[in-house]
Amino acid sequence: MNLQPWITLVALSLWLAGCGGTESPAPPAEPPAARPLYYRHPMDPAITAPEPRKDEMGMDYIPVYAEVPAPAGGTVTLSPALVNNLGVRTAPVRHGPAAVALRAAGTLRFDERSLTEVRVRAPGWVERLHVRATGERVRRGAALLAVYAPALAAAQREFVAARAAGDAVLLTAARERLLALGLAGSVIERLAAGAEPVRQVVYRAPRDGVVAALAVRAGGMVEPGVAAVVIAADDPLWVVAAIPERQAVLVGPGTMAGVRVAALPGEEFEARVLELLPELDPATRTVPARLRLANPTGQFAAGMLAEVTFAAVGEGHALFVPQEAVIRTGGGARVLVALGGGRFAPRPVVAGHESGDEVEITDGLDGTEQVVVSGQFMLDSESRARAALGRYAEPDAAVVPASPPAADPHAGHGSGP
Repeated sequence: MNLQPWITLVALSLWLAGCGGTESPAPPAEPPAARPLYYRHPMDPAITAPEPRKDEMGMDYIPVYAEVPAPAGGTVTLSPALVNNLGVRTAPVRHGPAAVALRAAGTLRFDERSLTEVRVRAPGWVERLHVRATGERVRRGAALLAVYAPALAAAQREFVAARAAGDAVLLTAARERLLALGLAGSVIERLAAGAEPVRQVVYRAPRDGVVAALAVRAGGMVEPGVAAVVIAADDPLWVVAAIPERQAVLVGPGTMAGVRVAALPGEEFEARVLELLPELDPATRTVPARLRLANPTGQFAAGMLAEVTFAAVGEGHALFVPQEAVIRTGGGARVLVALGGGRFAPRPVVAGHESGDEVEITDGLDGTEQVVVSGQFMLDSESRARAALGRYAEPDAAVVPASPPAADPHAGHGSGP
């Protein structure tokens, strides 16, 4: 058997293989997932092209990629375009001292402990009224109203008769009756000295203040059971602040606060907490706190609205996130953390006290994260369902069919890439 032809063939094959080894290796192929399967018309998904192209208006065709399964563990992945369309914004976790700046809305009110009622002791008629309306300022000792009381007039005549008779027992009894009916001691002394009985009894202001209530009118009848005039002190005033239930433990008697009112913009006044009331408003879930606000010049008025900022409390270091980043549920709180590359994942956290527009995070974050502050509810819902974002995404994130749609019938007439 002649082997020469076979030997020549093998040698030739080896020589060709050696020559081919000098060529540079071909570059690795791009991963299929990174290459678009095709490009679709931006306005009509049914129109596609195998290469980049522009439509009739000059808009680029949109690349369509193979669907990537949603990662496990609740992580959601978005394309940059979808992040922009959904308005997803993030903010860094802030490091800072554990001090908490507590702000609350408040209302200026009269000090209820300063309210003083002026009542008559005998029924009668108001013959002269010196104060005409609520809100009027009065000084201690100023006349408020003059009342004619028949019972008091009769008691004065009895006192004069007892004095004339020289009966000490009757005179003492008559004096006691006049005092019980509200006649001033100075008037009784004048009667004892020989003065004539007075027709009207004048009631005077027991203190400086403001007329908070007026229950009588000139010429009207007044009864002993009616508070004819109520006077309230306007210095100091109360500031009744509504403290959120979660932050009520931060406020107590003696806590200092700054008070701002709209009537005096740019100015802040110091107030001190008198007490935290042991009641909770079920509608607003707040606890009322009473603060003492000095008002020596009368620049404040009861009923004004105030913004109250309590002095910072707390010690040590803390982490803070914007309030809108925290998703609160019956099972706790969580935030959406941006992992980079369009990936977002839920993170359970323990929320502490609120400080202005921020919330202290006591557990769950290490301070290096970026948290989602806009669009987080949609992402959280999708994450909890562990589903793809197909129903929120553009068509380029939709499931790619087994074969591309029909080619663009106008591909030959459109603009080139």
